[in-house]
Amino acid sequence: MGDTIDTDYIRRAVEYSDLAALRIAIFQATGDEAIGRLGPVATLDDDDKARLKERCVELITNDLSSWTLRTPSDAEINSMLDMVLGKATSPGDFELRKMVLSFEDFPGFAEWSSPEVEAPEGFHVAIIGGGFNGIATGVQLAQLGIDFDVYERRDELGGTWSINRYPDIRVDTLSASYEFSFEKEYPWTEYFARGPEVKGYLHHIAKKFGVMENVRFGHDLVEARFNDDTKLWHVTFRLGDGSTVSRDVNAIVSAAGLFANPNLPSFPGIEDFGGIVIHPTQWPEGIDLSDKSVAVIGNGSTGVQLLGRVAEMSKHVTVFQRTPQWISPRDKYGKHVEPEITWLTSAVPGYWNWCRITSIMHLFDFDKDFLIRDEEYEKTGGQITAKSDFVRNMLLDYIKTETGGRQDLIDKLIPDYAPMVRRPIVDNGWYRALTRDNVDLVTEDIVRFTDTGIETADGVHHDLDVVVSATGFDIVKYLWPAEYFGRNGVNLHEKWEEESPMAYVGMMVPGFPNLFTLYGPNSQPVSGGVALPAWYQMWAGFVARCLIGIIEQGKQTVEVTDEAFREYNEKLVEESQKLIMVTEEASAKKNYYVQNGRMQVNAPWETHDYYRMTSYPDPEAIVFE
Repeated sequence: MGDTIDTDYIRRAVEYSDLAALRIAIFQATGDEAIGRLGPVATLDDDDKARLKERCVELITNDLSSWTLRTPSDAEINSMLDMVLGKATSPGDFELRKMVLSFEDFPGFAEWSSPEVEAPEGFHVAIIGGGFNGIATGVQLAQLGIDFDVYERRDELGGTWSINRYPDIRVDTLSASYEFSFEKEYPWTEYFARGPEVKGYLHHIAKKFGVMENVRFGHDLVEARFNDDTKLWHVTFRLGDGSTVSRDVNAIVSAAGLFANPNLPSFPGIEDFGGIVIHPTQWPEGIDLSDKSVAVIGNGSTGVQLLGRVAEMSKHVTVFQRTPQWISPRDKYGKHVEPEITWLTSAVPGYWNWCRITSIMHLFDFDKDFLIRDEEYEKTGGQITAKSDFVRNMLLDYIKTETGGRQDLIDKLIPDYAPMVRRPIVDNGWYRALTRDNVDLVTEDIVRFTDTGIETADGVHHDLDVVVSATGFDIVKYLWPAEYFGRNGVNLHEKWEEESPMAYVGMMVPGFPNLFTLYGPNSQPVSGGVALPAWYQMWAGFVARCLIGIIEQGKQTVEVTDEAFREYNEKLVEESQKLIMVTEEASAKKNYYVQNGRMQVNAPWETHDYYRMTSYPDPEAIVFE
C-alpha cells in the first residue's frame, strides 16, 4: 500500500469520510483505546475531532494491511452501537440494527429449515414488475432455488428508474443507503446517484445474482384469476404485438410498486391546449425548450428536482405551487464521490457496514421527534416537539437565505403545517431557481387551460408552450391496471373500492391466497430506522417464509385469516390517530401519505415491531392449507 497510497491521500480520505462510521470500523479492527474511549462523534468538539482524525490516519497508515473483516459477536455489536449512538440499544432495535449492519451475506432473507429441503418440481412464482422490489424478490427466490419469472411490461428493468427520465432525476437519500445489503461495495459515483446510475445498479444486481435470465420483458399483466379447484393462479399477459399469453403459477408477488400509475392532470380545457403537456414519467427524449415558455405544476420531490435544470433550458418558466412544502438541503447533494472515499470503502474492513448505520441515524425515533405531540413541551409554548420546532426554525432560515431575503417569495413559501408530516423534500436548487429572472412563482389556483395557456383564479392568463405536470402518482391504485380475482371470483379492486385499500402487514389480503403485494397499503413504518431497499429485502424474506411454509408443510396455499386482517387494520387506524399527519387538517389535505382521512402509505408501528412481523410471520394469523 505504501507505494501507491501516501499519507496525504489517507488524510484526505479521513477528512472526506463519515467519521462516525470510520471511527467505529477502525475500533472494530484494532480495539484502539484512544478512539474507543471517545463519545459519539456528533458530540465531540473541534479539537477532539481533529485528534480523532489524526489517530485514524496513523492507524490506517501503519496497520491497515493487517486488518480483516470479522463478524463481531452480538455483545460486541451491541457495545459498538452504544459507542456510535451514545445510548443503549433496546433488544427490539438490536435485531433490526444488526440486520442493517449486514455482516451476513443476505440479511433479512429466509432460509430452508434444512439443507436437504428444496422446492418441488413445477412449483413456480410469478413476480410482476422489474424494479427494486421485483429484483429483490428474484434474488431471494434464486437463493432458495425456487423457480420464478419476473414479468416486466417494459423492455428494460428499473421500475420507476426506467419510467422516469426527467432532467436531473436522482435519489434523495444517500446512495450508500439506497442499495441492497447483499452487494457490499458497489462503486457509486455520486453521493446521491442520478437515475441512469440507479438503473445501472439494478441491472448489475439482476445479472450478478441470477435474476436476469428469468426476466420476461414486454409482458404486461392483464388478469390474474385464482382457481378454487387447482389452487393455482391463472395469469394472462399482453405482449408488445397485442397478443396474449397465459400460464398457471403457484404464487404471485406483485412488485408493481407504489409509483406505477401517473396522476395525470384533468383540468378543464386541457384537451384544447395547443402546446405539449408532459408528465415526468413521459419525458420526451431530446426535447428543446430553449425558445419555450414552460409551466411546472407541482412542487413535490419531482417538481423540485427538475425545476432548476428546466429553468436553465427554457426561455421562461412559470411555477404553479399548489401547497407550500418544507424543502431542506442535504450535505453532499449533487457531489461526486471522491476517489479517496471509494478507496476507503474498499480498503477499511467494516467501514461500508457502519456507514449503513450512521447514514440513517437521523431516522431513528422519527415518529417521536416529529409526529407525536409532546404535551409537556407544548405547555411551554412550543409546537409539536422540540425537534419539530428546531427543524421548523432551521428551514425558515433556509428559505430566507436561499431566496435572498425576498419577502414576496418568502410569504408564499412558508407552509401552514409542521415539518416532516408530509414526505420530506430535498432541495435541488428549487428556492434559488425561483429567484431567476426567467422564473415566476404563481400560487393562485388553476381555473382552466386554454388553447394557448393557463388561466388562474385571479383572472390572469399565462401564455405557455409546454406544461410539465409534476403531479405525482395515483398511489391508491395498487396493482392497477391488472385485474385480480381471488376465491369465488372476488375482484380485489372492487373489494378495495368498498373499504379503501388495506392489507395485512402491507402484503396479504384474505380471500387472495398465495398473493403478495409489495409496497402495498401501509407498508412503511413512520418511525424510520432503515432505508427503503432494506424493506424490499425484508418483504422478499416474508414472501419466502410463506412459500417455504407451503413447501415444507406439503400444503398448497398460504393466506391471512379474515380475523387477523381485521384486527390488524383496526389497530393500525387506532394507532395512526396519535399522529399529527392524520389529525392535523393542514397536513392531511393534498398529502399522498393520507387519503380520505386514512393513513395510506405508512404504518404507525415502531420499525423494530414491523421488522419482527415480517421476519417471523404470526402462525395465528396466517394459515396453510
